[in-house]
Amino acid sequence: MTRRFSGGPPSQEVADICALGLRAPSAGFSQGSHFLVLTDSDLERFWQVSGSGVWFASKSPGVLDASAVVLILGDQDAYTERYSQPDKAGHGLEEPDHWVTPFWLTDAAMAAENLLLLIEERRWGALLFGLFGDPRVVLDAFAVPPSVSCVGAIAVGYRHPDDQPSGSPTTQARRPNSEVIHLGHW
Repeated sequence: MTRRFSGGPPSQEVADICALGLRAPSAGFSQGSHFLVLTDSDLERFWQVSGSGVWFASKSPGVLDASAVVLILGDQDAYTERYSQPDKAGHGLEEPDHWVTPFWLTDAAMAAENLLLLIEERRWGALLFGLFGDPRVVLDAFAVPPSVSCVGAIAVGYRHPDDQPSGSPTTQARRPNSEVIHLGHW
């Protein structure tokens, strides 16, 4: 993850790779994953409204030099409506509370992973982070419908030449495969 940016690609280039990122799995082909690309004055507003601008300014100021932040969004109504249709009905998934795993969040997370891989392929920089405080405050500020949840945010830009790895991966070793891959039983 990039902690220091040096500007970034134009918003249309970011939107173009977002379109590719959304070609992730979609339960029932509900297509309820969305990306909200924030640049320029919208990005400045995001840093203020979310409170993350103050935090990054004190902890990792180079993040604020990203050219865009992409909010990763999942719309539960797209899924409950799709699973109310005749070819999907009968599983009880017409109500969001009946989903053991809320696939509007799972599918949005997979689209985010696609986006992160596309950013890496282009040798840009990215930082995945969660919204600070009440996410609904940020979503309301950008007119995101109430049925839509935010999975996280991705700062996007060109990686600054002086960007160095930091955070947990520099202080903790990766767990061995034998601890995280289970064959046949736990």
